[in-house]
Amino acid sequence: MVQFGVSVMPEPAFAAASLALFEEGLIEVIEWSFDLGWGAAGVPTFVDALLADYESTGDLVGHGVSFSALSGAWTPHHEWWLERLRREVEERSYRHISEHFGFIGAGRFSFAAPLPVPFHRDVVELGRERLGRLAEAAGRPIGLENLATSFGVDDGRNQGAFLEALLQPVDGFVVLDLHNLWCQSLNLDLDAMALVDSYPLDRVREIHVSGGSWHPGGRRLRRDTHDNLVPDEVLELLQAVIRRCPDLEVVIHERLGTSLSDVTTHDAYRGDVRRVADVVQG
Repeated sequence: MVQFGVSVMPEPAFAAASLALFEEGLIEVIEWSFDLGWGAAGVPTFVDALLADYESTGDLVGHGVSFSALSGAWTPHHEWWLERLRREVEERSYRHISEHFGFIGAGRFSFAAPLPVPFHRDVVELGRERLGRLAEAAGRPIGLENLATSFGVDDGRNQGAFLEALLQPVDGFVVLDLHNLWCQSLNLDLDAMALVDSYPLDRVREIHVSGGSWHPGGRRLRRDTHDNLVPDEVLELLQAVIRRCPDLEVVIHERLGTSLSDVTTHDAYRGDVRRVADVVQG
């Protein structure tokens, strides 16, 4: 049976907006982006309590955001990140661990969102080596999430095959982010279900759904900004895709805590979460 859950955010606004959902028993599993808690501020008290509760029943999954698996150079950051991950999985019982396809750092530069890399044998070799290190540090199943960005049409069409090539040696899983996929379909003028079919659906263990925004500069560009309601089109994709992923375990609703600014957005967030839960549990 597929479980439904949310991505836990560290902001107090997330706690205020989501409390009723937890009290209703709607949230069966939670995802925590553990490297958000590695800064000076640490893990907020309410998040720590949630993590302890859900890990006790095996319903906690982990998601990294800053490893930058496909950066060209191996850096001290990567060494630090993996060592911190080893400590993380000793301290908490995660069912599985995932990260993002692509990279967020190059030399002295870093980016807010992962960027794509070319589907080339040298990059596949590099990625396989990085995922081997990640699997060793995690000590549990590992996966990669697809991106919302690509170099062009062929790159978008081949991202599923690229993920399969990277994940096969470690028998890893795919986190299929449906809003990311929908962004690609819009930005590249590709059929969304054709893109779905290009992914190794037998590797999909987790699905993400979220909202996003249009680029404000005038060009029709859809962005995965996690700051809005799940579009109807993404919900329709979810309804279709759930039935096609034989090993799917969890569906996670994502929303940035910084976007939950007032009572109106709190109410809308709860309604959005319930709408997605109805699809998963219905």
